[in-house]
Amino acid sequence: MEAQSYLEEGVVAEDIRAYQPFYDRVGLIASSLCAVHCILMPWVIMVMPIIAGTILTNATAENIFVGVSLSLAAICGLSGCRKHRQWLVMGVMGLGGMVLLGARLTAPHVCHIEDISWSHALGSTLGGGLLAASHFLNIKYSRLLVPEEKAPCCHSDSCAAHEEVQN
Repeated sequence: MEAQSYLEEGVVAEDIRAYQPFYDRVGLIASSLCAVHCILMPWVIMVMPIIAGTILTNATAENIFVGVSLSLAAICGLSGCRKHRQWLVMGVMGLGGMVLLGARLTAPHVCHIEDISWSHALGSTLGGGLLAASHFLNIKYSRLLVPEEKAPCCHSDSCAAHEEVQN
C-alpha cells in the first residue's frame, strides 16, 4: 500500500502523529451541516416564509461560510495529503469546491418563497457533501498511517477492531 511504502521511506512516526484530525472533524461537521442546511432550507421557507430574509438565508452569511469551508478543506486536505500521499482527497475537495462555488455564484441574492432555486439547493448540497467526503477521506487515510494507535470506536482492548492493530 502506498501509505506503508511512504512510512518505509523514512518518515518519522512522530511527524505523522503530529497531524491532528481536529480541523478535519470540524470541517466534516460544518460541511455536513451545510449540506443539510442547503437541502432543507427551500422546504423550511415554503412551510415558514418568515424565515426568508433572515441570517439563515442571507447571501453574505452564506458567502462567508462557503469561503471558510473551502479554506478549511484546502488547508486540511493539503496538510493530510502531504503526509499520506492519497491525492484523491484533493480531487474530491476540488470537485466539491467547484460545485459549491458554481451553485453559490448562480444563487438568488435573497431566498424567498417566490424565488426558491432548486438547482442552487441541490448544487450546494452536492458541493457540501463532497467537501464533507474529502474531510472523511483525509481522516481515514491519516489513520492508516499510524496503525498502532487504538481504533476510535471504543477504549476496550477486547474489541474486534483492535485485534488487527495488536497483531
